[in-house]
Amino acid sequence: MSKACHDCPFNVTDCFMPHCVSADGVQKRIYAVNRQVPGPLVEVCEDDLVVVEVRNQMLSESTTIHWHGFNQKNTPYMDGVPYVTQCPILPGQSFTYSFEATTMGTFFWHSHIGSQKADGMFGPMIVNRRDLITAVKALYDQDEHRMIISDWNHLPGDSGITRMYHYKPDVRPKSILVNGRGHYRQFEVDDGSTVYTPPAVFPVDKDKKYRIRLINAGAQDCPIEMSIDNHTMIVISLDSNDIVATEVDWITIWQGERVDFIVRTNQKPDNYWIRYRGYSTCRNNATSGVYQVAILHYNEVPLHEPTSPIAYQIPKSTNATRVLNPFNSGTESWPITNIAIPNLTSLDANDVSLSEKVDHQVYISFDFHNIDNYDFHRKHLYGYNQVPSDRRIGSLQLNHISLKLPQFPLLSQWQRLAPGSLCNSTHTPKNLDCKTEQCACTHVIQVKLNSVVEIVLIDQGKSFTVNHPFHLHGHFFRVVAEENLGGVVTIDRVKQLDKEGKIKRRLNHPPMKDTMKTPGGGYTIVRFHANNPGYWFFHCHFDQHHNVGMALVVKVGEHKDFPKKPKGFPKCGSFKNSCLLNNKKL
Repeated sequence: MSKACHDCPFNVTDCFMPHCVSADGVQKRIYAVNRQVPGPLVEVCEDDLVVVEVRNQMLSESTTIHWHGFNQKNTPYMDGVPYVTQCPILPGQSFTYSFEATTMGTFFWHSHIGSQKADGMFGPMIVNRRDLITAVKALYDQDEHRMIISDWNHLPGDSGITRMYHYKPDVRPKSILVNGRGHYRQFEVDDGSTVYTPPAVFPVDKDKKYRIRLINAGAQDCPIEMSIDNHTMIVISLDSNDIVATEVDWITIWQGERVDFIVRTNQKPDNYWIRYRGYSTCRNNATSGVYQVAILHYNEVPLHEPTSPIAYQIPKSTNATRVLNPFNSGTESWPITNIAIPNLTSLDANDVSLSEKVDHQVYISFDFHNIDNYDFHRKHLYGYNQVPSDRRIGSLQLNHISLKLPQFPLLSQWQRLAPGSLCNSTHTPKNLDCKTEQCACTHVIQVKLNSVVEIVLIDQGKSFTVNHPFHLHGHFFRVVAEENLGGVVTIDRVKQLDKEGKIKRRLNHPPMKDTMKTPGGGYTIVRFHANNPGYWFFHCHFDQHHNVGMALVVKVGEHKDFPKKPKGFPKCGSFKNSCLLNNKKL
């Protein structure tokens, strides 16, 4: 809604002018790539060489770009994580990313610094198979629609984080954008009527089957459920990996996930609402919360907004309503029509990660911990228990550790690591009791190259219900188990259930993903083959959470196993100097 938008939305044509980002009608500062939100589509063929020059033209902020879902096999330096795989791109500088598109599917790119993704720095990326023949290609006629959704706040992202952690934890998304568009702000016309900025439109022809690539590029605790009036959806791919086609009525998608589905245009030609509603911090109660709409438009009729009401409540569910990946549920889901991710079937062949035995079993627990976190609760000044309850905020940690990265990239400047500078659950800083005091350090888990790794994610469920979506860089993983246990969950409780044979792992064609949620008060178990040497980021994909330390680094292999660093690769780090004046150090 800048000056580039002229008279939008009163003159709707102006909303589609070059450089106009109408969003939901509320003016705010955004981060735009090539003056677009979302940024430009990158579409290539499998095995193409992708070369992207990123020019940072911001006045005072650094940035990096992460290619979400790309394993970066042999090119870990292109993964785009500051202080893990590269130095930040400083204002006025550029960085050229170069890597092979070795895997086909639906991906996206986004900033991996601060809150830039939350304010618009993201875009879709599609890798097509060169011969266009895939196991699911026969199921659809057209593949032309990309649906990139994002939760949207009217505060700038960095202002929201400042308020959240230094004043009151009451910052919530205000709306949802679909391809950068949506309804929210009401504009009054002279005749007393109301208009909105235009929603996204998906044009279709009758009696066709369309593949729609749904990408959640959001940044906050706002899982999104979507449905299409009078239409069902056939899910064919998750996070770029094909599955046995599964028909559903609603899709729930977490930040960082991608779901490819087919919609059959077999209804009466008309305009139909595509509906989106948020959960968790985007939900007030059963009938109130953050929502948005787009239009499925049949080309046989004029384009107009449907007359059916718009509200948070998606049409009533029945005992036959099929919900993909329901909020706060796993394989224990009720009704039985709920479809948990481990119940879906991968079209990829079984691999070594599905062996009966694993080489590394890693338990990772998390919750909001009521401790004096040095970043926003200073002990004896404004400690957690010294401030009013509405000013308190718990610390989000993995195994009671807040990730603090070094001042240089682990991958390219590992020689600078001081002995004992890395930490994990068995090696904590200064031998602190991390359950009562904040442990903040460079949290690294070491696994052997070509080993089978099982990660057991445990949401302790002591606070309120959050379903954290975890993203693993450098690898896809198999989702072999997921369950909401209810009540408070500990690592010991999960280990005991496993010992008693009460945890069932699916080891035959479970789905392959790179981002997966864990139910509040439950667990999710994933497996991967650690065949990609390097330092790989593993984190909650809510920006506010990993920005305050809800992350760790998985080191695969030894330094000698890592691919060779590109020639002239940038270095960074603190500058230290001693200055002598009158024989004294200053």
